[in-house]
Amino acid sequence: MDADLLWLIAGGVLILVELFTLSLVLGMLGVGALSASAVAFAGLGPVAQLLAFAGTSTALLVFVRPPVRKALDRGGSTDRTDPRMLTGAAALVVERVSEEGGQVRIHGELWRARPYAGGGPIDAGRSVSIAAVDGATLLVYSPDLT
Repeated sequence: MDADLLWLIAGGVLILVELFTLSLVLGMLGVGALSASAVAFAGLGPVAQLLAFAGTSTALLVFVRPPVRKALDRGGSTDRTDPRMLTGAAALVVERVSEEGGQVRIHGELWRARPYAGGGPIDAGRSVSIAAVDGATLLVYSPDLT
């Protein structure tokens, strides 16, 4: 089997395994193997192929992986995606909040709300604090009413 085909198969396998592991290492090595395959296809020898593999893989691991990893890590639970992070935040009642329900506005979004710990109804226009999150419903209380 020719070297260019071996590098091509190795690169394909590494990239395929990367799809299952999501480590951002094997994919970089796979791209390095594909560059070595291109060098082998051009007729250059084993030393040039190894240099292409090592150089491409190292460059990707050093310069591309860290910012990609940082961008992916930043996508985790944040104030905008994890409702539990809303606990303690202030909201404005836009529809009377009682045991039957109601609505509050927080960060420009409308949320269903109920009074926290059996508190009384809270009229529209009042500022409330979020005590807890129950599914997609905020449990709120008014510091003015306690």
